[in-house]
Amino acid sequence: MTATDLMAAPFPEPPGVIARLLDELRLAAAATDETEHESRRVAMLSRPWDPPSCPPEIRRNVYLWLDDVVAWINEDHTWRTDRVVPICWDLHPHIVHELATLTCLRWEAAFARTPAALEEWHRFTLPAFLQRVVDRIGETGCPPGRHQPNPGGGRNAIYRDGDEPSRRRSRRWQDEESNSRLAGRTAVMELENRVPEQAPRLAKSGKQPG
Repeated sequence: MTATDLMAAPFPEPPGVIARLLDELRLAAAATDETEHESRRVAMLSRPWDPPSCPPEIRRNVYLWLDDVVAWINEDHTWRTDRVVPICWDLHPHIVHELATLTCLRWEAAFARTPAALEEWHRFTLPAFLQRVVDRIGETGCPPGRHQPNPGGGRNAIYRDGDEPSRRRSRRWQDEESNSRLAGRTAVMELENRVPEQAPRLAKSGKQPG
């Protein structure tokens, strides 16, 4: 029996290294008597819902998992061809970022003691994700086998190259200098405001303000 013979296919399980990591993070999130040492250790664990922050082995296994999840979403949760995860999802960074979070949320919902988390994933999380995909790449999107390059690629190149980085650097220096001058004027005004307050006390003692 294949997945297509089932009334509904099960959610793809993550690779073992990812499953163990998510188990550890889930237990840590529920802990109430965590030591400082344990908090530091947990803080260093990879977060599979943020693949770019993970080391190569974890990141590679997350992407393998996402590959299975995309097929599952398109086969079990979509019908209209304008509301699917594009086949070229791995060439769309915005999809990669969000898909990892979507996937981890669905996995964690399976461990809930009530159906509330899963119902929220079905009602809000997945539809909102698919709508954002449409908002970003359009209803026609990237047809199978015809990935469309990012139309903002030229703009992004200008942002990183040419005169723009230098202009932004100069603007930061200008902001810092302006802020320094403002801080200096504020300090002078505070000093001037304090001197009159001291004058009556100095007059009673016969001393002159210094």
